[in-house]
Amino acid sequence: MKQLFPFLAAAGIAALTGAALSAQEAYTIPDDLTPVSEWQSGFSAEQAEAFRQSYQASDIFTGNDRTAFAFLNLSEVVPTGVVPRGGPIAPLERAPMEGVEDIVASSELGEMPLGALMADPRSRVQALAVIHEGKVVYESYPGMPSDMRHLWSSSAKTISGLLTHQLAEEGLIDLQAKVSDYLDFTAGSPIGEILVEDVLHMRTGIDYEENQANRTDPDHPVSWAFAAALSERGVPAGPSLKEIMVDIPASDPPDTVYGYSTFNTETLIFIIEEVTGKPWNWVVSDRIWTKAGMEGDGLVALSPRGEVLGGGIFAGSLMDFARYGLLFAPSWQTVAEERVVSEGYFDAVQAAAEPSIYLDSEFGRKMVSYFGEEDAPIGGSYQWDAVFEDGDLYKSGLLGQGLYVSPETDTVVVWFSTTWQNIHPMTAYSRAIVNELFRAQ
Repeated sequence: MKQLFPFLAAAGIAALTGAALSAQEAYTIPDDLTPVSEWQSGFSAEQAEAFRQSYQASDIFTGNDRTAFAFLNLSEVVPTGVVPRGGPIAPLERAPMEGVEDIVASSELGEMPLGALMADPRSRVQALAVIHEGKVVYESYPGMPSDMRHLWSSSAKTISGLLTHQLAEEGLIDLQAKVSDYLDFTAGSPIGEILVEDVLHMRTGIDYEENQANRTDPDHPVSWAFAAALSERGVPAGPSLKEIMVDIPASDPPDTVYGYSTFNTETLIFIIEEVTGKPWNWVVSDRIWTKAGMEGDGLVALSPRGEVLGGGIFAGSLMDFARYGLLFAPSWQTVAEERVVSEGYFDAVQAAAEPSIYLDSEFGRKMVSYFGEEDAPIGGSYQWDAVFEDGDLYKSGLLGQGLYVSPETDTVVVWFSTTWQNIHPMTAYSRAIVNELFRAQ
């Protein structure tokens, strides 16, 4: 199967995840990378044509110049489905405040104020917004036009987590049921025996964890899946995600390990489509997008086999990202006329976080390294990467996207990037902004 995907050669593979840098190793980026500030006004016709013609599937994971184009022009490089908006646009009031860029935190680039990090060409941050009590208190677009859609990457996983909760509340999904109870094609396979709740919370024990070893192994199903789902035009369609996932064995008993994987999110997507009888993008439109006063349609990539890649290849504008985040905040009425995220959702998220499993995992330890031992999250659940004891929620996306929601302080932080080596320089700043500017009040 791997012969179908020649782009998974050594150079391309290394960029899929980026090996962690040692404490002594200074973070650098290639000299030939164009600064993201060059894309602040978009792309020329000549640049756009060249990037369309040269796009490769591995660009989605690499962080090169073609990646920057693909992140801002998803529909021009891969097939996409539309998440239609509807109704009046919810205006977001601007109330700029001082001090946001003065917040100091540490990242792969070192310790520095936020303003210095955003100006550092190595960070490749393209957009950042802070919304407090329903008002935009900080907004900056150092690397993209403000009205363009950008890839949310895996930050979009929380959409399927929310939909699953909604459908469970309505009795359409039983979290204690097996995957095969909903998806006939999984009957008799390892994934078919897993409970829906273990898929939802990344605790399946199936050998498809997205870590460096699996993503860089051309013989591993994780590599096959990325390759098959995002191949460039003209390449014969490879196996479907469904065909790949049913052949993956278990490596651990379910609910004993935390193993981050987009396969989990795609499984939820298949279940959501099965129980609603609608394409995932239309379910998102009906239940979330048209209810949040979005200013534009969302876009979601489709695999060559027609499968929705809502596990991460999803795009929308920064302000629509903020509107989505506000649905989880007390000021949700700023954008919505009816509650989209129920009160029970937050209790469920907290209850599902399992510190003993999460903190012992490779992924959990990575989150602790971002936020620090003294301020560590207690777990990950409902597709959130980090759930904190104080109720805050964080979700990252490949190559430096992020969504941070603090219900307690009524704050949302959202950002876009195209980082090199899949670093996440903004992560620690998001919680620092909340703690120092709003929680300390």
